Amino acid sequence: VYYSLWRKVLKGFWWLVVAYTMLVLIAVYTFQFEDFPVFWRNLTGLTDEQLGDLGLEQFSVSELFSSTLIPGFFLLACILQLHYFHRPFMHITGLEHI
Repeated sequence: VYYSLWRKVLKGFWWLVVAYTMLVLIAVYTFQFEDFPVFWRNLTGLTDEQLGDLGLEQFSVSELFSSTLIPGFFLLACILQLHYFHRPFMHITGLEHI
């Protein structure tokens, strides 16, 4: 991979990671509501076992907190990277500084 291409793709990659993590957290959180498991089954056409394999299952409150804690912190770290550290990183790693 060319270094300049990698630099151009990097911001899009971070946005993709943020969007994917947000979708996962929203899917896991909405699955906890009473009518949403039926909605997800109808929307995707998957069985309960297949949805469980994807991580969509109903949790107790403590299990929900622990299952969303790591993805939540990962999302926070990605947003912080994109918002505060991406531009300085790109400036420091620019070809004109080498």
